Amino acid sequence: MRAPFCLVVVVGVLLLLRWPASSLASVQVARTITVDQLGGGDYTTVQSAVDAVPDGNSQWVKIYVKHGSYREKVIIPSEKGFILLEGDGSSSTDINFDSHVDGVDAPGITPITGRLRGNLAEISPTYNSSTFIVHSDNFVARNIAFKNTYTGNKPAVAFLMDGDKGAFYDCAFHGYQDTLSDLAGRHYFRHCLVEGAVDFIFGYGKSIYEDCTLQSNMAASSQQPGWVTAHGRAADKSAAFVFKGGSITGSGQQYLGRAWNEQATVVFYQVNMAGIVVPQGWDKWTPSQDVSQVTFAEVGCSGPGSGTSGRVPWEKHMNNADVQRFVDIGFIDDGWLSNQP
Repeated sequence: MRAPFCLVVVVGVLLLLRWPASSLASVQVARTITVDQLGGGDYTTVQSAVDAVPDGNSQWVKIYVKHGSYREKVIIPSEKGFILLEGDGSSSTDINFDSHVDGVDAPGITPITGRLRGNLAEISPTYNSSTFIVHSDNFVARNIAFKNTYTGNKPAVAFLMDGDKGAFYDCAFHGYQDTLSDLAGRHYFRHCLVEGAVDFIFGYGKSIYEDCTLQSNMAASSQQPGWVTAHGRAADKSAAFVFKGGSITGSGQQYLGRAWNEQATVVFYQVNMAGIVVPQGWDKWTPSQDVSQVTFAEVGCSGPGSGTSGRVPWEKHMNNADVQRFVDIGFIDDGWLSNQP
């Protein structure tokens, strides 16, 4: 009679090993800084709280942002790591601005290599439009929203991270074009909302999005579909955008993604897709682009937009071993998630 109990224990342990380590973390913060725009905290702006974190910080500092809408641009420099940013909920606490790109700007398809962290405007003005920028390693955000409130048709980023080891829980990212710049580094998103219409998750990141909602706000009347993702990858890197569970929903029409360069890698696994996904599924950056090394794949997806009979012929078909390499949390985590609060 003991065998079933032992089996349950073993299975339970295996499941815990495959679960994101951060869900079990008990790391404590060394200090809490409170931001309240009404004056009831340590600071009235988020940037002031960030500035109060010492350069070279190596202990977790929590910046608690009380409910409210904070209109400001925020930059966390590379010297200020180990910051936990926490709000009162993504519908109650938001950081917003309306910066955008003037003129025509397209980042192009040349791979970005190395750590950026410099003047992003020198690479592309798109990056500098971001409401919130994180250059540091070891950053966590919970229960907060990041918005770019610009309503035109120019690139306007809500959030950008090019630091390593970033985790996001129950957050929201609102924009239209280039909403979330998952630019470089390893990142984990869980129960997050990303809203946009054109390339609204883009970059060279190595990231897993688990049980997230990707919401298109493309006009229903638009004849031009948008693109959920625009990923690029240096040839010697293992970067990818991996979407595990969650859904694609909203208005208009959407491609699942377009190849920002010739090594782009995007995997959708067990994602529910609304009928807004166009039959082709995927797109090239330019009509003549070589996509022989592009890895765009869908596995086990559901919903009216998940039919693959009309997909582009260069979509990759993965076996179980290939899929598990991407969807296992070990693809991004070598222990850093368990060392975050």
